[in-house]
Amino acid sequence: MSWTGFVASMLVLGSNWVIHIFSDINVDQIVYTLANAEGTDTTNIYTFINNVLIPSILISILFYFILHFIYKINVISFPKWTSRFIQVMMVLLLLIASTTYGLKHFGWSKIVNYFSDSTFIRKNIVNAKDTTVSFSGEKRNLIYIFVESLETSYASKDKGGDQNFNLLQPLMDVDPNSINFSNTEKYGGQQQLPGMDYTAAGIIAQTSGLPLKFGGNYTQEDLRENASGKKINNMLPGIKSLGEILKENGYTNYFLMGSYPDFGGRASYLKQHGDYHITGWFDAIQNKWLPKGYAQNWGFEDAKLFQFAKNMLTDISKKDTPFNFSMLTADTHFPNGYTYGDEKKVTNMQYKNVVFHSSTMIAQFIQWCQQQPWYDNTTIVISGDHLTMDQRYINSLDKGYDRTVFNLFMNTGLIAETNKNRQFSNMDMFPTTLVALGAQIENDKQQLGLGVNLFSGEKTMIEKYGYQKTKDQIEQRSKFYIKNLIEGKK
Repeated sequence: MSWTGFVASMLVLGSNWVIHIFSDINVDQIVYTLANAEGTDTTNIYTFINNVLIPSILISILFYFILHFIYKINVISFPKWTSRFIQVMMVLLLLIASTTYGLKHFGWSKIVNYFSDSTFIRKNIVNAKDTTVSFSGEKRNLIYIFVESLETSYASKDKGGDQNFNLLQPLMDVDPNSINFSNTEKYGGQQQLPGMDYTAAGIIAQTSGLPLKFGGNYTQEDLRENASGKKINNMLPGIKSLGEILKENGYTNYFLMGSYPDFGGRASYLKQHGDYHITGWFDAIQNKWLPKGYAQNWGFEDAKLFQFAKNMLTDISKKDTPFNFSMLTADTHFPNGYTYGDEKKVTNMQYKNVVFHSSTMIAQFIQWCQQQPWYDNTTIVISGDHLTMDQRYINSLDKGYDRTVFNLFMNTGLIAETNKNRQFSNMDMFPTTLVALGAQIENDKQQLGLGVNLFSGEKTMIEKYGYQKTKDQIEQRSKFYIKNLIEGKK
């Protein structure tokens, strides 16, 4: 029965590992990530092996010898059946205790929600496929920067963050007229909801107005292209995204990232929903921008990402069509972030120094954009993909601080009278971005998916139903989502 010790150890040590590494994680995220493990960070795999798998194996071996010792010695001279009964009871109690411990630390409600069926999405969705989005006048270019783990807590306390030193000062200074949609009177941002709390989900939520949910219908092959790039599978056929709307209106979509595009189904989503021209780690090597075999961080570091972006934008801007140039940074990924060795040290925590350095690089890139002839007709959106998962950093925050995802809208030509004290999520970035480009959403709700245009006075899902109810409903399984959005049925 050594397997019992192994299972019990995995439950206890595994739940502790999940909480320590990822903090607040839900079942959808675990299942989706396991189905799309290609391209993931090996650091966490090694920590799992060292902190969960190997100790569980050793404990199971020890458990085997203990049971074997009890059975053989039989010190009190119990009858054979009594000794066996004691062993069975020990096994059952150990399994019950370890299962209870694991579920309690992971969260009973998450398990219950995963096997529930919510009608929330069905009742509230405004499908972008059924909504007209039109442009009048000259179409504005879009540069959309998804910044890994960018959250408002990095700002100084007087600006709305939780730091003594403002790690986001370079970003805040780069454009005095930029718009920050906030949950407070100061700088703030998006409340994090399930299905938009990791990179693939954050990108999909911000470009489709919907959470990313796993319905049990996806397989590894369904969610990624093969290495040749010729096989494109059917991913979320029931939705319509930012990329698709922009393509319909004459835009060309680009996406630059320093990592492996297939990870988490990102390439499949971007190809199928907007026909993006994707440039990732392998592409940079094939283009001879990097030497063969080059590998830093998740592929290549952000310093090179911004240089490649400048080169690409210089070429793209010469074309006659408006462009959507999206990019994804990686330096601020947990744990501890990526260091170059020459960063300015503004605190005694490496992760904070990485955040400040990343903020500086992004600001310098925007300053470069501001000097280009195409900038006057270009809107820049900066947004975190989700909250950070760096546990050392999280534990350094004030326990009462309300963490939100940071955003900035630059060069929109619009005035936002209701950008403060809003309660919203990543989903609301979708229609808001379109309006920032000069688009008109032709429905009274100013809504696409579950996202609401924040430039309007319309209430978001969180403002209508409250954060906790919205969170609980979106965390639940949705038969409507599976049938209509994943399977594409009516």
